[in-house]
Amino acid sequence: MSKRGFSVLKNALGRMVVPTEYTCISCGRDVFDELGFCTECIKDVVFNNGKICMRCGVGIDGEEDYCGNCSFDKMYFDRSYAVFSYEGAIQRAVLDIKFNNKGDYTRVLARYLAYYAVKHKLQFDAVCFPPMSRQSLRKRRYNQSQLLAAHFCDIMNCKVRYIDALVKVKETKRQETLSKTERKRNLTGAFKVSADVKGKNVLIVDDVKTTGATLNECAKVLKKAGAATVIGLTVSARKEQTVFEEEQEANVKIKE
Repeated sequence: MSKRGFSVLKNALGRMVVPTEYTCISCGRDVFDELGFCTECIKDVVFNNGKICMRCGVGIDGEEDYCGNCSFDKMYFDRSYAVFSYEGAIQRAVLDIKFNNKGDYTRVLARYLAYYAVKHKLQFDAVCFPPMSRQSLRKRRYNQSQLLAAHFCDIMNCKVRYIDALVKVKETKRQETLSKTERKRNLTGAFKVSADVKGKNVLIVDDVKTTGATLNECAKVLKKAGAATVIGLTVSARKEQTVFEEEQEANVKIKE
């Protein structure tokens, strides 16, 4: 994004909410504007504005309009969008939120979600998030996706309902340690719908989209419960990987 682009974005974010964060959410340095990143880390922020899959929004290469997942697998969500690419400063911020008790960083990232939703005129009348199991929630103390969804609704001054539409009913392994095939199997039967979504256009807010297995399983049960449409909006998305790259990454994380 150009310097002028960042200036426009800064002004837009400032109009959405009075800033309350004064440290860079990537490195912890003091910052004095609404972007949430210091002058060094902002250079390491990669927006997901290159070529993307027309269904799930993940960054892709080549001449095809759809990623491998959306081309060959059954997708229950209608569309998915991501603000950033999952790398650099954004990846560091997301990992800090998940594993270093930096839940307050979600306030900053929710502003970007709101900016994106307004810019792209996303239509929805209910907002929810992927749930965590009770065991995982006790360990982390908060669900970062729930915080993102709540802040998003506050910033948007949503007249739509913010709902706990989903409940996780099965303990699962961490998705990032699994291959693509294992991710699908891991989440099968993991979620149940706990609110009335019949006829609603549901927006699912989350932090990271990788293969889309979580979003797809959530969308599956929401559609079965009568949701009219299901759209995903994530802070970031990891660029499409080959099966070999996914398997190699999963093996490294298992060893770690």
